[in-house]
Amino acid sequence: MAVFIRAKRVTDPLDDKVKARLRGEDAQQMTGYASCSSGSEHDAAPCLSGLVHAFLFENADGSPSAADGSSDHGAPSDDDDAGDRAAAAVETVRDLLKPPAERDPFRARLFFDVLAAAEAFSGVRKNGSAFQRAVMAKLRVAGYNAGICKARWETSGGVTAGTYEYIDVVAASPERAGESRYIVDLEFAAEFEVAWATEEYVRVLAALPRVAVASAEAVRQVVRVVADAARRSLRSRGLHVPPWRKSRYMLAKWLGPYRRTVNPVPASSGAAVGGGGAEVKCRAVGFPALAAATGRLVPPATRTR
Repeated sequence: MAVFIRAKRVTDPLDDKVKARLRGEDAQQMTGYASCSSGSEHDAAPCLSGLVHAFLFENADGSPSAADGSSDHGAPSDDDDAGDRAAAAVETVRDLLKPPAERDPFRARLFFDVLAAAEAFSGVRKNGSAFQRAVMAKLRVAGYNAGICKARWETSGGVTAGTYEYIDVVAASPERAGESRYIVDLEFAAEFEVAWATEEYVRVLAALPRVAVASAEAVRQVVRVVADAARRSLRSRGLHVPPWRKSRYMLAKWLGPYRRTVNPVPASSGAAVGGGGAEVKCRAVGFPALAAATGRLVPPATRTR
């Protein structure tokens, strides 16, 4: 004779109060939502939604719920801090790279002529070196003391070796009783792009001009501000800050040791091409500790043959 044993339901070990909650009998008291129409097993699953609503309802007054991620007592979030830092960085960048014309009339005139030259040779823009030399030559025709600066630095002090090329313009500075040096970079903003940029860093990048014309000191301050913003952006994404995105490496591009030439075309094996061209080895402008402390421009060093 076969003996049938009724399998225990999963709700058997539960007490009456828990069973009542599963059936939704007290859900209406907690949340105001209607309970299930019956206490059958098929109605138990839908009634669980009442428990979810109850959880959200209980957390609506007091501690923050997982639904909205709000903070207690209106305390500022990390997003607010990041937005404030981004706004401050944007303001600094614009003030240094886009100053009013009356603050520096020479820089304003130079910037206009650089844009005109870049537009005139836009057809060769993809050929970076030829494009820069063409712009430099046009600036010299316009009367500027412009040159191509080829920066090169070795690995030292945590900075990896690297090279970079840009234009500079040296002008007499009556205020300083000497000379002022202006950095001209035709692809400035591109040098600060990073992977997986945060929304805040995208705002900082948008403030950087494609073509930058600024004093060496302005470039120094901008590089430090933007490099710091890039570091925060990378770390907030859980990414490592590569050596070529650190502040000291970026500073070496425009303020490190460089060789200056006024040749309109690249020289072969160090020989001047086109006659009258010359290359001058230069120390960093404001990069070594001595120059940084004094704030003075470091004059060019010996000429090369």
